[in-house]
Amino acid sequence: MGHTHTKRMVQGAMIAALFGVLSLINTYTGSLFDIFICYGMVVPLVWYGYTYSIKDNVIVCVVSMIVIAMVGLPFFVISSFSSCLTGLFIGEALKRQLSKGKILLGTFVVMLMNNILLYEVFAGLLQMDIVDEMTLMYQEMVAIMPQIAQRVSLDMMISIIPIVLIIMSVMEMYVVILICQLTLSRLKVQFPGNFHLATMHLSEKTGLVVAGFMFSSYLLQNFMNVESIYLTYIYMLGVFTFALQGLSFVLLFLIMKQRRGLVILAFLALFIPMVSTIYVVVGIIDIFSDLRRNLLYNNNNDEEGEL
Repeated sequence: MGHTHTKRMVQGAMIAALFGVLSLINTYTGSLFDIFICYGMVVPLVWYGYTYSIKDNVIVCVVSMIVIAMVGLPFFVISSFSSCLTGLFIGEALKRQLSKGKILLGTFVVMLMNNILLYEVFAGLLQMDIVDEMTLMYQEMVAIMPQIAQRVSLDMMISIIPIVLIIMSVMEMYVVILICQLTLSRLKVQFPGNFHLATMHLSEKTGLVVAGFMFSSYLLQNFMNVESIYLTYIYMLGVFTFALQGLSFVLLFLIMKQRRGLVILAFLALFIPMVSTIYVVVGIIDIFSDLRRNLLYNNNNDEEGEL
C-alpha cells in the first residue's frame, strides 16, 4: 500500500515537473510550439487519470498549473488549463467506460471553452484580435481569387467567426483524442472503439435531421428572403457535417487501397471550396446508401481472393 502511494506521488511529481520543463521550452522558443505542446500534455494526464483516482489527477493538475503559471506565457497558461481539463475528462471517461459520443462531446466542449477564452475573454490581454485576423485572411483570399468578393463580403466573413471557432474546436478535439489513442493504446489503456475519422458514419436518422435543418435554412434565406445570421450558421454547420462524412469515406477508401500517403492531402483538400463540395455530395451518398458497406465487402473479398 505504501509502495503504491509513493509510486503514485512520484509519477504525479514527474508529470508536473515535465510540464514545467515544457513551459520553459515554450517560453525560450517564443511560443513556436505552444499548441503542439498543449496537445501532448493531455496524454500523461489521461494515463494518470485512467490509472489512479480523479482526486489524484486533480492534485497533479493543480500543481502543474502552479508550476506553469510561474514560468509560462499567458497564452500557454490558458491553453495548459484547457489541457488539464481535457486530461481530467478523458481519463475519467475512459475509466468509467463512457461511449465514443460522450467522449467526443465532452472534449469538444472543453476545446470550445478554450477557444472562447483565448479569442474572446482574454483577447485583449493576449493581444489577439480574431476580427483583424479574419479581415487579413479575407484580403489575402480576394487578392488570389478576386471573384470571391462578389459572393462573400467582408461583413459576412466576420459574421461567421462563431462557426470558425466551432470548426476549430472540432478539429482540435479530433487531434487530441487521436493522439491519446495512438499513444495510450500501447500502454493497455482501453478505448471504446477506434476514433479514426475513417470510422465515422452518421446514421440515416441523424443524416435526415442535419439535411432537414440545412435545406430549410437554405430555402428560408434564398427563396423566402429571411435574413438571419443563425440560418447561415445552421447551413454552414450542415455543410461541414456532410463534408466531414465525405472526408471520412475518402480516408476509408485510401486506407483500403493502401494509399495512406494521400491521407494528409485528403485532409488539406477539405479547405478547397470545389473539393469540399464534392465531399458534401460523397458524404450524403455515404449516409443514405450502401456505398461504405460495399467498399468493405469488396475489400474483404479481395483479401480472401489473395489468400
